[in-house]
Amino acid sequence: MSSSLRKVSLLIIAIIVLPVLIFSVFEIGNYRQNEKVIQDIYKNQLDAILFSINQYSDDIISNLASRFENNTSNISSDTGNVMQKFFNEMPSLISLVQFDNNQKRLSTVPYSFSHNSVINEMSAYLANNSKTIRQLQTFMANGYRKIEPVNNTVKNSQWIVFLTHQKGIEVINILVIDPEKFISQVLDPKIQEIAKGKFDIAAYRSGEDLPFYTAMKKTSSRKINDREPFWLFTNYMMGIELKDITIADLTKERVKRNLIINGLMDIILLSGAWIIFRNVKKQVELSQLKNDFVSNVSHEIRTPLALITMYIETLEMGRVKNEEKIKEYYTIILNETTRLSGIVNRILNFSQIEGNKRKYFLSATDLNEIVENAALTLRYSLETKGFTYIFEPGKNLPSILADREAITDAFVNLVDNAIKYSPMIKEISVRTYSNAEYIHLEVEDHGLGISEKDQKYIFDKFYRVTETNLANKVKGSGLGLAIVKHIMDSHEGKIYLKSTPGSGSMFRLSFPVKQINQL
Repeated sequence: MSSSLRKVSLLIIAIIVLPVLIFSVFEIGNYRQNEKVIQDIYKNQLDAILFSINQYSDDIISNLASRFENNTSNISSDTGNVMQKFFNEMPSLISLVQFDNNQKRLSTVPYSFSHNSVINEMSAYLANNSKTIRQLQTFMANGYRKIEPVNNTVKNSQWIVFLTHQKGIEVINILVIDPEKFISQVLDPKIQEIAKGKFDIAAYRSGEDLPFYTAMKKTSSRKINDREPFWLFTNYMMGIELKDITIADLTKERVKRNLIINGLMDIILLSGAWIIFRNVKKQVELSQLKNDFVSNVSHEIRTPLALITMYIETLEMGRVKNEEKIKEYYTIILNETTRLSGIVNRILNFSQIEGNKRKYFLSATDLNEIVENAALTLRYSLETKGFTYIFEPGKNLPSILADREAITDAFVNLVDNAIKYSPMIKEISVRTYSNAEYIHLEVEDHGLGISEKDQKYIFDKFYRVTETNLANKVKGSGLGLAIVKHIMDSHEGKIYLKSTPGSGSMFRLSFPVKQINQL
């Protein structure tokens, strides 16, 4: 990696990658903290709803006690008839037992409620909880009636103690309520108003997981963990949860959604950083390749120019008198001029390709004829460098629809590469043949070969194989195979490479047979 690319990489890491990572770590920490905050907020809101239900039920009993007091004129048998009306209005009321300050029973409503065991248990409670009665009296003296729920042994009943004054006499009242009827009938309208289809509010017996009442009017299969005790009913709990989702699930969903969004933003930013790095890297590599290209092309041009200059000066000064030698010098000058022209043409062709200006003029063409004519221009180079050239033309080869000049360029580039990269075994084989779909041209050498790693890139512009320092040993522009690839793409053909390092390379150009039908 070049120094400039290393600097750009460090800059991208400092400007984009590190801030993204730091922000992500910070946000993940915030999400965890926010999860607890969100849970607390929702729980407080739900607890406030349960509080309002408790307050409402407490107000009902307090108002009922006030009505008892206001509608009872004396402590007599008539009192039972007055109070019986309240029991008829509220079926969840079981009975009301009244005592004086000496724990003496004054009345029972309804009168049929006269179980001695229950009355005795109530009397025992009053005798053993005088402190509680005094507290109720203190509240009453200060203008506030407090109601006190009492544990008892009677199944499906709740005792509630409160004080009233009837004609100046202080009365201790123990109201017996059926909790489940009270919740299902008396509290239900209020619960429905609060729930509004958004909350699942349920009532449970202590120690049970399934509710006996739900605002949804059906037994919930979901266990509600957020529960609070009823103020009035000592062995009952109220549960509340958001409909269709728990608070934990809600907060997890929010955190999950935020994490996904944060992750997507990180991926986008890091992908952007990677794309920037790739583009910068590509531009740096391309710049280096262009520099190498200029250096290599300069060397390639300088060599034939030096030879041409040397032989022309020799001829101009008249130092050579032998006609055969003079002819040989002219031949060398011509060949070097052709070589120089080929280099320039290759650069011009590539320039046209880059600018999308190269035009191809297709016509029915004999592939064998193209190979034979091109071989004549390569003859001098092959002979002077000691190469054996073998051509195996295919028989009855169909014509191809192609640009003769372009196919010649492609073939010459392949042979030129074979010459450059075959320092030991100097043999080049060329074959043409066809099948039902394609007409093939193969150029095979026994040179250095190309590694699998480099095979991915050899058709890229300016790319040259650098293993075993070949780029320095063999001069070239890095344009030949890129031009071949473009020519084949323009002819809707294919190019195939088979190569093993140390064993040589075989390039195959395949031209579709079907193009002939387009003439």
